[in-house]
Amino acid sequence: MGELGIPRLAAQIPEFLPFASGTGRYKTIFPGPVKTEEVEIPGNGKTGDKIKVVIDSVELRGGTLFLVSYADAPPEVAQQPTASRMDKVRDAVKGPRGKILEEKELTIGYEKYPARDLLIETPEGFLRHRIVIAGARLYQISVRGSREVVTSPSADHFIQAFEVTR
Repeated sequence: MGELGIPRLAAQIPEFLPFASGTGRYKTIFPGPVKTEEVEIPGNGKTGDKIKVVIDSVELRGGTLFLVSYADAPPEVAQQPTASRMDKVRDAVKGPRGKILEEKELTIGYEKYPARDLLIETPEGFLRHRIVIAGARLYQISVRGSREVVTSPSADHFIQAFEVTR
């Protein structure tokens, strides 16, 4: 039990439901109905093109967020070394006031896509984040909340369930 006798989220195992994104070419599980939105972010600055980012998410009580996003990098970015692409994503996610607590390189799936797992502390809370690069496509899988939530078995389950499909 947490303060004031309120059960902690980590102790409550949310019901995870299968989710597949045909256009996103991935499948995973989410702890509830998924909200999908599209945003455009500035491109690399050379051409002025914008990059479309699709965000699939579920927000629970207390501001806990489970999220998968994906975007296709322009050719000049997709041709850059994977490690430097992941470094740029890590630094953007961390922000100027965040602190990297854990960082681990790995591969996922049958195709052995390069990936990186992060645990980040920010002024707003904690973020468990997986970066996956599958060709030109960048996937980001995140759980945001308290440290207890982002390091819970539910967060493990969500992060590890992500799979790139064809």
